[in-house]
Amino acid sequence: MLKFSVHKISHISIGLFLLIASCKNSEKEPAPETQNQIKAVEENGTREMISDIEQRLAGMNVESVPYIFNKRKAEILERRLGTARGNERLNMLLSYGLELLNAGRTEESINVLNEMLQIVENLEVQSKDELLYFIKKQLAIAYMRKAEQENCIANHTEESCIIPISPKAQHVMEEGARKSISMLDELLALNPKDLESQYLLNIAHMTLGQYPEQVPEQFRIPESYFSGSSPFPRFTDIAMPLGVDVNLKSGGTCVDDFNGDGYLDIIASSWGFEDQIRYFENDGKGGFKDRTIDAGLDGVTGGLNLRHADFDNDGNLDFIILRGAWLSTFGSFPNSLMRNNGDGTFTDVTRSSGIYSLNPTQTAVWADVNLDGWLDLFIANEWSQAKQSYCELFLNNGDGTFTDLAKEAGINIPGYFKGIASGDVNNDRYPDFYLSDYDGLNTLYINTTNETGKPSFKIAEKSAGVAKPKLSFPTWFFDYNNDGFDDIFVSGYSSSEVLPSEMILRNIKSGVSEYRPMLYKNNGDNTFTEISMEVNLTEPVATMGCNFGDLDNDGFLDFYLATGDPSFFSIVPNKMYRNANGESFQDVTYSGGFGHIQKGHAIGFGDMDRDGDQDIYTVMGGAVEGDVFRNLLFENPMGNENNWINIVLEGKKSNRSAIGAKIIITIEENGMERKIFNTVDSGASFGGNSLMAEIGLGKAKSIRKLEIKWPHSSMPVSVFKDIPVNQNLKISEGGELQKLSIPEFSFRTSAQRHAHHGS
Repeated sequence: MLKFSVHKISHISIGLFLLIASCKNSEKEPAPETQNQIKAVEENGTREMISDIEQRLAGMNVESVPYIFNKRKAEILERRLGTARGNERLNMLLSYGLELLNAGRTEESINVLNEMLQIVENLEVQSKDELLYFIKKQLAIAYMRKAEQENCIANHTEESCIIPISPKAQHVMEEGARKSISMLDELLALNPKDLESQYLLNIAHMTLGQYPEQVPEQFRIPESYFSGSSPFPRFTDIAMPLGVDVNLKSGGTCVDDFNGDGYLDIIASSWGFEDQIRYFENDGKGGFKDRTIDAGLDGVTGGLNLRHADFDNDGNLDFIILRGAWLSTFGSFPNSLMRNNGDGTFTDVTRSSGIYSLNPTQTAVWADVNLDGWLDLFIANEWSQAKQSYCELFLNNGDGTFTDLAKEAGINIPGYFKGIASGDVNNDRYPDFYLSDYDGLNTLYINTTNETGKPSFKIAEKSAGVAKPKLSFPTWFFDYNNDGFDDIFVSGYSSSEVLPSEMILRNIKSGVSEYRPMLYKNNGDNTFTEISMEVNLTEPVATMGCNFGDLDNDGFLDFYLATGDPSFFSIVPNKMYRNANGESFQDVTYSGGFGHIQKGHAIGFGDMDRDGDQDIYTVMGGAVEGDVFRNLLFENPMGNENNWINIVLEGKKSNRSAIGAKIIITIEENGMERKIFNTVDSGASFGGNSLMAEIGLGKAKSIRKLEIKWPHSSMPVSVFKDIPVNQNLKISEGGELQKLSIPEFSFRTSAQRHAHHGS
């Protein structure tokens, strides 16, 4: 008798953990190299690393690796189907249909799934009704994906896939959405409680302009859910005319000034091992130039996340590419430390710097743990029984090399870490670390270097109260209420049992707030209070990438959460929250045009056109090869409704990037004095903000006092008074204010702009 494991099949596209649990690690760390070998590798480090990765890829059994290699897996199944017979062929046919969908061969997937449906309808098999339901559900999402490919991707506009879907973004080619609706109607007639199908039905009707009228009331998302979004100016995606709309899978980004001309550039990655990293230089005249090849990055691939800083204090921003995330033993790929040579090129110095290792990871943070003026690197790896990858804390030796001293420093907790953030919870200037563990409780490490005289950490007392949520993902430190103490944000995620679309509807219909983000308010005594519900963070958001900034320059930090769950059913909106005076957060997702339902990942805030407000770059695309989407660049339309200051800090005794520096601004607004607190860093654990301090000043007409607490063990402080607003400044440690003349520009988004580089 033909038997199917429907539960197992239904999680083919997301069931990573069961698959990898039985794998054994056969990788060994490379033997130490002689100094001569290191020098030889450094001279051609980029080519060496490309070759290293290619060789590792060539030796992989692609059928065993979760998520990736979808096209090759589909080809293998296709060949086997040619000779398979009977029950073997039927089981293989279903896997083939799903893999075709993962590979982006959607029409073929639909044909195979329809064939499978007809076969099963004429068979007497165990759990036949359950299997038919599953196949129809896969057909429903396959038709919806066809609709997205034909309309949102092939006929892309700046409003594509942003809900509630505008008339401009409604589907011109209607077949996919109509067939999806027909299949969803069948499914909901059989199981009216299927929340995933309910959610998708609303989206499908939106694409045809039929929401809300043609969505049955019992399945309808209330219009008030969208209209209740707090008023906010609407942002516009301008990535496509600017040529920065990379059309690949999920990945990372760094938004910063990599060539030293004062304008913010963009680096974007995609996690596929064959996906080219991209480097776009801001031309300062309204556009970007693709400098990928000129920069020596041709052939540099992969990386779910990027993190940037000036690790060698030469005045040029470097970055690290993080590889192997989610793949356990199959993730034994090296990260890449890319040194900025200062001449427009980058070189891979992973081996020569001493940070070469073979651990799956997507999260790292730069921080000067001992405040010696050199940035250190904390890489939080994904530990599992199959691949026991502990965290690495690479101490910067000040000569271009690093030494891993994680265990000696007390960093020894294993975890499936999806986020690592650095902050200063006790205001001693020494950076503390918060680790977000997808599989367990989170950990706060307190820096005790000042007490012990050497890099060292201790786990915070249980009374700190920051261990939840389980199934957490990205995280960051920021001072959300401007009280002078770093608070902790950590976002929840979803599970294989409850996917994001179901989470959203459970929240809308019943107020269920499981999987919500958590905001830990720093009490100033090494304890925190979890206040998400009190500040209106009540909705679950399956966050992957995210970041924070000050959209309206009121001096309070807002944030954007990007939803990137791998399932095709998880076409749920990215979410934007505005900080209302440090008292609560307002959901401005739909009024501001931020509710994009394609997969969102790393986010970078930065004032790219130098007009005083922050724009937002977002890396889009999902986990599998067929789930690609164009990256976004939201232009901030707010202008100078409020005042602002942009400050570039240059460390001397402190690290050159001034990462960890605390900026305290005192202003008078509406007759009242208040302070604004800002820390120099790149933001969230899965994002890449500019290291330029871009600070909103509200209605203040001048800055009464500007204080900088530099990140060095000698505890230097700089103080300046009576500073005009709305200008760009550079401040060197121990030096005076320097006004930067960096003209603002308008983005060139007209149809006359030259054709952009494809992806």
